[in-house]
Amino acid sequence: MVRPGVVSQCPVFSMLDSESLQLVASACRTRSVRKGALVFRDGDPCDAMFAVVSGSVRVYKVARDGRERTLHIIRPPHSFAEAALFSDGGYPAFAAALSPTVLLVVPKLALLHVLVERPASGLGLFRSLSQWLHRLLDELEVETFLNTRARVAAWLLREADGQPQATRRVTLSQPRKEIASQLGMVPETLSRIQADLAERGLIRASRRYVDILDREGLRDLIISGS
Repeated sequence: MVRPGVVSQCPVFSMLDSESLQLVASACRTRSVRKGALVFRDGDPCDAMFAVVSGSVRVYKVARDGRERTLHIIRPPHSFAEAALFSDGGYPAFAAALSPTVLLVVPKLALLHVLVERPASGLGLFRSLSQWLHRLLDELEVETFLNTRARVAAWLLREADGQPQATRRVTLSQPRKEIASQLGMVPETLSRIQADLAERGLIRASRRYVDILDREGLRDLIISGS
């Protein structure tokens, strides 16, 4: 059995009372996944949701021509595949480990049982789903209305959000190809835009991180779309 303290670290379950938390934890297990291994495939039967204990997971779609599009990068202590639990279909995307990863596996039937028996315990889950939906809408707005430079600016600000440093540092913990895929561009375009933002004095970039030097300047790029 997984310790309740491990489960409670996941924002989805942070509002559960101690009894509900114990019920969920008693049904959970952990799963180790090597780098590059699939967690699930698009269309696989959905029998569980997951939270990242350590490492990171890429959630992505594959087009008919074989091109891949990254939807999300999931890091501790966040979860994924929550929405699929409430669908009669399978998982709607692929998920694969970007690094050696430990997952918390939350079985579908066990979680649904807790929600039925203790309806108030669903508040945290529904809040998480609401936040996920808002993020999807924000990303759709970015892709629909912003040019590539403004998209990169928006991504940098989102990644740095909540960090206390005066100079916000965004650690590039995933390959440049994955970041570019998230933003709907090729890696070469991302590199050119980073160089341009650095020339403007808005960021300082290296291979492993980006320091945001001028948050207002990045916001201006988003507003103007230039």
